[in-house]
Amino acid sequence: MKKRIVCLMAAGIMAGVSAAALAANNPDTINLKEKFSIKGKKAAVIFPHKMHQEKLKCIDCHASEKGGPLKVKIEKTKGMSNDFHKKFCWPCHVAKKVPKGKSCSTCHKKK
Repeated sequence: MKKRIVCLMAAGIMAGVSAAALAANNPDTINLKEKFSIKGKKAAVIFPHKMHQEKLKCIDCHASEKGGPLKVKIEKTKGMSNDFHKKFCWPCHVAKKVPKGKSCSTCHKKK
């Protein structure tokens, strides 16, 4: 029984260290306009990656629990019906009941 408890504690510590190491290697913010070469008049979305990491699991957005490529392929980047709005951000904001989660000014902040 003691061995089982020690093993479970060690596994928990290792998982915490792994999660902390993954988080340390990721940016606090991501400029989506630059990263996805988006042209347009709206202000760039400066995605608060660190804040999302603190509230969600990597697998919620990424294809792997270690991060990397997104679950959704971002192909259409122009106009209101772009892939960020329709496939990625808005569905999650609606599901998680984010206040003003579909309001332009929530993500496209003017400088």
